[in-house]
Amino acid sequence: MKIDISNTSTEVESLHQIIATMKDKNQYLSEQNNSWSTKYQKLEQEKSELSASHSKLSVNHINLSTRYSALESNHTELLQKNTELSNYIALLEERLRLLKAKRFGKSSEKLERQIDVVERLLEEEESLLGFNLKPGATSKDDTQEKGQAKRKKLPSHLPREEVVLEPEAKCDSCGGETFRKIGEDVSEILERIPESYKVIKYIRPRCACTNCDNIVQAYTPSKVIDKGIAGPGLLADIFVNKFSNHLPAYRQSQMFEREGIDISRSTISSWLGQGAKLLEPIADLIREYVISGNQIHGDDTPVKVLNPGTKKTKTGRMWVYVNDGRPRGDDSPIAAGYYYSPDRKGERPEEHLKDFTGILHADAYAGYNNLYISEENPDATVEEVCCWAHVRRKFYDIVASNDKANIAHRIIDKIGEIYHIESTVRGMSPDVRLKTRKEKSVKLVDELFTGFKKAYKQLPKKSSTAKAIAYAVNNEVALRRFLGNGNIEIDNNAAERALRSVAVGRKNWLFAGSDKGGKTAAIIYTILETAKLNNVNPVKYLHKVFDIIQDYQANKLQDLLPWNIKLE
Repeated sequence: MKIDISNTSTEVESLHQIIATMKDKNQYLSEQNNSWSTKYQKLEQEKSELSASHSKLSVNHINLSTRYSALESNHTELLQKNTELSNYIALLEERLRLLKAKRFGKSSEKLERQIDVVERLLEEEESLLGFNLKPGATSKDDTQEKGQAKRKKLPSHLPREEVVLEPEAKCDSCGGETFRKIGEDVSEILERIPESYKVIKYIRPRCACTNCDNIVQAYTPSKVIDKGIAGPGLLADIFVNKFSNHLPAYRQSQMFEREGIDISRSTISSWLGQGAKLLEPIADLIREYVISGNQIHGDDTPVKVLNPGTKKTKTGRMWVYVNDGRPRGDDSPIAAGYYYSPDRKGERPEEHLKDFTGILHADAYAGYNNLYISEENPDATVEEVCCWAHVRRKFYDIVASNDKANIAHRIIDKIGEIYHIESTVRGMSPDVRLKTRKEKSVKLVDELFTGFKKAYKQLPKKSSTAKAIAYAVNNEVALRRFLGNGNIEIDNNAAERALRSVAVGRKNWLFAGSDKGGKTAAIIYTILETAKLNNVNPVKYLHKVFDIIQDYQANKLQDLLPWNIKLE
């Protein structure tokens, strides 16, 4: 085969050029590839960095979500705490207003009607309570105009000293000196003879018989205080000054000192203790008489007692039980028995009333629960009666601290209607009282409790009004008991009045010296308060008792009870 090589060099050269061009392109592509590889590596690196950042952001997101949930929970708790604190502040402000009202406000529970406030919120109150008051239903004190005060005549039993004031000897008109009596004007003033003390000197001559030389002498009269210098009248005065006039021993000692008589505080305290020991059998008889009744009133109050060895005081309790049948027309003797205890445990009233069977008027103190007849305690012997005065006082406290507490105002007025009915039958027979209560009071009490239950559902449960309503509703059965028994009283005021002397006295003597001193006080209060309840002068009564008790027969001590003793 013949080959033409004439054009070979040209083709080769062309191929060389193509090859060179391809090399250039290949080099360019290699460079491009290297460049893209570098970029790819960078992208991969950035991708890794972004993945790491994404992971961190995810973790941060989770952390932030957790923190947000925690903050949201804290926010909810803070809102709740804020609400609780606001309620607590409102409660404290209400208590502060109440304390100010008690300290500086009216002392009586008879409030002036807030007519403008009642009229402004009348519809709201009636819809909430569900009952209306009778038009013009006000207490007797609010509606009757006070008449002009009339001076009472001075007691007829007081001795009279007449002083005749003669006119001038000459007539100031004509100079005449002869007069005839045509009448007289008489006026009286009350004067006081200052207290005086005397020393009684007992002289007992020793005498010898002229026939046999036998020596005779009168017996030494019995003293109230063994080896003491106090006579029965002085001791009676000290007792009454301490426990009825509320003069502590140190003040009485100062009073003696002003008269030039040296009787120390410790001596007076010793006389009180020894005298109380003499009176204790009589006090026990009074307590037995109280418990022997079929219905009594019971209450207690705190008293400060010195805690030996600590120079501090502790809180003891003074208990009282009253047998008073006057409101139901019973003219039996009235008596109040006092007891002291170092605490307020339920076992104290259980011990006091272990022999009592009947009706007990008291507050809702849980310590009495074991005494009351109930489904859980069917063998008990005491029937519970709650006090409407306690219910009324809880609403009065609300009004005293907030004169716009109109629901409390309405409830007080409603209870006032019930009390007005009671005032019309006080002192009447149980049958009359029961009939009147059924005709008039039952409807009012029904309306009141219906209103209580309706209002309670709509009021904040922590409000003072709701708490006062809850107290009444929780004790509804015991509060209604007076409606079915004419012997039962509407309240426990008899016991509260009996504790008034203790409450006033502790403001003066501040505290008892010991638990023994508390028991001494209980004995003396039993004697003095029972004497006063029976309209017996306590000074004259104690004088008589102290004068004869040392030589009195123990089996005749009944004769020395306040309602049996003959003072004249």
